[in-house]
Amino acid sequence: DELRKLLEALEGDDCARPIGSRQGRRKGQGEGHAFTVSQTRFQASVSVSAGYSGGSPAVEDAPERARRGRPRPRHDPPCPAAAQKLECPPEPCSRRDLTPGGHEIGLAADDDEPRRFFGPSKDVGAAKDGAMPAPRMGEPLTAEQADGLMGLIGVQQLPDAWKQGFFFAGYQPYGLQQVEGGPCGVLATVQALLLRSLLERSGGSHAGVLQVDEKTRQEALVDALCEVLFCNAGDNNKAIVLMPSSFSVAPLSAAQLRCLRPAHFVSYEQLHFHLHQRPYRDLFFNPSGCGVPLLLYSVIWTRGVEGIRTRDVDDAKTGVMIGSYGYCTQELVNLMVFGRAYSNVFDGSKRLGSAQDGWYVMQGAPRRPKVGFLSLFEAKNDCIEVGSRYKGPASPVWIVCAESHYSVLFAVDPSVDPRDSRVPLELYYFDQFGRQDQKIRLNVTPDRLPGHLNTGFEEGESIIDQCIRTKWKGAAVD
Repeated sequence: DELRKLLEALEGDDCARPIGSRQGRRKGQGEGHAFTVSQTRFQASVSVSAGYSGGSPAVEDAPERARRGRPRPRHDPPCPAAAQKLECPPEPCSRRDLTPGGHEIGLAADDDEPRRFFGPSKDVGAAKDGAMPAPRMGEPLTAEQADGLMGLIGVQQLPDAWKQGFFFAGYQPYGLQQVEGGPCGVLATVQALLLRSLLERSGGSHAGVLQVDEKTRQEALVDALCEVLFCNAGDNNKAIVLMPSSFSVAPLSAAQLRCLRPAHFVSYEQLHFHLHQRPYRDLFFNPSGCGVPLLLYSVIWTRGVEGIRTRDVDDAKTGVMIGSYGYCTQELVNLMVFGRAYSNVFDGSKRLGSAQDGWYVMQGAPRRPKVGFLSLFEAKNDCIEVGSRYKGPASPVWIVCAESHYSVLFAVDPSVDPRDSRVPLELYYFDQFGRQDQKIRLNVTPDRLPGHLNTGFEEGESIIDQCIRTKWKGAAVD
């Protein structure tokens, strides 16, 4: 009979009814000592979980239960009558598990609902106090993985010039700083996406871009990294950041890459949040840190080494991210802009060969990008064709490749249509390696080529002017 009454109490038909319609008695206390429903439920649950072998079930108090190391009861939905003393609510309510003090197990005092715990997620780390969850950390790279990653990069060791972070040096409020020659392609691409973010945040205000404040420009910088990693390389589905095991490690060679661990992010918001926090903030934005190499490794790892070799580059044997003299290749720039390490800048794809002999497929810009691209090689008729997709991006910002160096052109006027090449406009030029203490503003008027020029691409003409004329034909640039 006692066991049946205990089971009835646990079933919760009437969550406030004492066992057997009698007041419970605490072990070792005098007759008639009443205690709360929460204590009754807790003790009954312990009694049944301990097993019943006949006779009256033993009821343990909380200290004794703790000493015996018994597991906590399963967490169930809350009961409004938990803290009441032997009072039955007008309607039955579901059972919940309580401590002897009447508190729900695993709940904070001000929580409205219980939190069920089913173990850590496979993709997202555990959150604390409602904060953004930490990324899931993978195992360090193996020797084979490190060799494969460095093999795709194309050098045995990154040049020391690549060892720098993403930071603003003070020459222009919106401008990143390049310390030495080499990583200009990475920095210019991030700079272009940073400017695009500033244009969106400025609401049409020129000062919102040209005189941006510290907080806004840092937000825009994080936007740019998230764009590269999550939106582009991760196809709006994921981002993998390769993290060194120690701040003192400068991973520049294959052997040093084995200290990197992949941090898996599953949402844009999660990545954006953590890039503002340590250790990510210190790793990417410390001027003397390794932010540039880490972005290089991370964008490749997010896309996948094998995916780049088999699906992106024209030639899997020769396609690399860093070419001669430690400069970025077109594949790396395209990887950051499109999320695909395609080898060309024309629109779509082209086939060479025949159905009989087989086709050799070359891939270019797969869609209209968010930032554009202009090249001096096209001005020199050097077998380079920049397609209309790259020349007419979604935002009036262009990466400029001129004589193995990358820089940026952009417009701040919100009325500028980046696809239109016939309307006069005002552009700003920024070179992150140029130590520009003055803004360079260019007035571009299409079809007004100065009289002393025949094509606009003559020797001695400014290489930036020549790049501009590949889009705005016959333009006067002042």
